[in-house]
Amino acid sequence: MQKLSFFNEMFPDKKHLKDIKIGKILIDSRKIKENDVFIGIRSGNEYIQDVLGKGACLAFYDDINIKIEDERAIYVENSILFLQELAKKYRERLDVTVIGITGSEGKTSTKDILYSILSKKYKGKKTQGNYNNHIGLPLTILQLEEDDKFLTLEMGMSHLGEIRLLGKIASPDYAIVTNIGDSHLEFLENRDNVFKAKTEIFEFVKPELRVVYGDDPYFKNAEAIKVGKNKNNDYIIKGFHQDKRGGEFKLSFLDEEMKVRSNLYGEYNSINIALAITVGLKMGISREEILDTCKNLKLTGMRFERVEQNGKIFINDAYNASPVAMKVSLETFDEIFKDDYKVAVLGDMLELGKESIKLHEKLAETIENLELDEIFLVGKEMKNLYMKLDHKKCFYFETVEKIRDKVKSVKNGAAVFLKASNGICLNKILD
Repeated sequence: MQKLSFFNEMFPDKKHLKDIKIGKILIDSRKIKENDVFIGIRSGNEYIQDVLGKGACLAFYDDINIKIEDERAIYVENSILFLQELAKKYRERLDVTVIGITGSEGKTSTKDILYSILSKKYKGKKTQGNYNNHIGLPLTILQLEEDDKFLTLEMGMSHLGEIRLLGKIASPDYAIVTNIGDSHLEFLENRDNVFKAKTEIFEFVKPELRVVYGDDPYFKNAEAIKVGKNKNNDYIIKGFHQDKRGGEFKLSFLDEEMKVRSNLYGEYNSINIALAITVGLKMGISREEILDTCKNLKLTGMRFERVEQNGKIFINDAYNASPVAMKVSLETFDEIFKDDYKVAVLGDMLELGKESIKLHEKLAETIENLELDEIFLVGKEMKNLYMKLDHKKCFYFETVEKIRDKVKSVKNGAAVFLKASNGICLNKILD
């Protein structure tokens, strides 16, 4: 149970809040249990009476038309702003190190890797699922317990100013920016604006505690610790290679070198791992603890996740997709399963705006250099790619359900790669 004494500070006229003890703070009325706090956001206002009946110790709402004679029900002008202010105050009173992680690709994997490394020594939390926006981030902070020592916090955005808002709520001690890519071009139009949006996090973190992917041209002159393959980086990744068990590389920094063996596939994951190692070392995790952790890292589902089903090996990478991620993950899949029958199942990359047609068509250059046996495409945007490929081995489908039927007919022993933006729901193939 958490004792949030600042409820009384926020509502000094409500004396019954002084010593209140609470369970969780939630916005989903279905999950409310006795002593939980409910914050009604938008349609959540309709469930105030319901959560009080379930034993909620407090229920906040912003619909002025609601009339409930119960001291546990409290009106606020804006439930979302109230949630954000509550999280900000709670974060300020905790002795916790917050690592804010953003970037166009690799945020979630880097968050998961760093959480695994820091957990070797400290008790902490991480962003769950896609709770990385102006509502999910404060909810994540409010799940912290008073003895937690760290929080790996994913920060997502679609527009300028959103990372700045999240930074004001979370006050990050460290910042990791994985890269600057084409995600969110629908809203931000070009990479220059993506760079401006992502680096808003720097406003809250000292230069010596910022960690960036130094091979990205946007970070060439950044005031930050640079991690990458180029020799001008502070932490240099060398000699990456992989097999069906995972990847291996050397990480050189100062006068030291670490030989890192990981169960994760892909050279891109060596970058995510190196970014996480850099922060882990700065936070006092020993080299031995880090190397041991990297041998068995666990990522959030649908991130190059291996699933054996119906006599086939599926690589489920269908949580999200961008042009950069699509290219490198396809190349990784092709390399790992070079001796197997390979099928790539690809769906639309969303939020690319006016560049969408060109970026989907450009994938043809990548695919033509791979040794894929069959390619299945789905989605309005993927039709642009379909028109650029050899139709003898490339097939287009109107729906995920029709692709699922086709995948069933693929011969046993085949390796099947799934990649698309989450909104395409390509993971239904594995349901």
